[in-house]
Amino acid sequence: MIPAIRFADQGDLEFIMELEKECIWHPWAEDAISRLLEYKGDEQGTFSFAVIAEGSGYVGVSCVLDEAEIGNLAVTAARRREGIGRKLMEFALDELKRKGVRKVFLEVEDTNAAAMALYGKLGFTEYNRRGDYYGPGRNALLMSMEIS
Repeated sequence: MIPAIRFADQGDLEFIMELEKECIWHPWAEDAISRLLEYKGDEQGTFSFAVIAEGSGYVGVSCVLDEAEIGNLAVTAARRREGIGRKLMEFALDELKRKGVRKVFLEVEDTNAAAMALYGKLGFTEYNRRGDYYGPGRNALLMSMEIS
């Protein structure tokens, strides 16, 4: 069963930091995650948010005007392949659409077949690659999608 999905807040910081360390080769710094959880937006059209699936995963998003970037999507190893990543992304994409975002960007390591398949199913397409982005021989696949 997929846990409840909601906007994350400062009370989720410890879990997100643990998840970052478990799942991501270069985890974000705690202060960066904390700012993501605090900052909700301004009158210039810049905003950010994180979405969490209780005890299972999270996605972080930042936006400027009508473009957004998915920063990190992470699901605990024990809960992968249950549809949690997809539900987190759908929640985030629905919020972006509601806020008037028209284009969403992300990057993923080109060996992460599961993530690339998920993003493809959601409508993301490749537009470029960055060689050695995650370290020697570890390339980034750059993807984007239009939403309306």
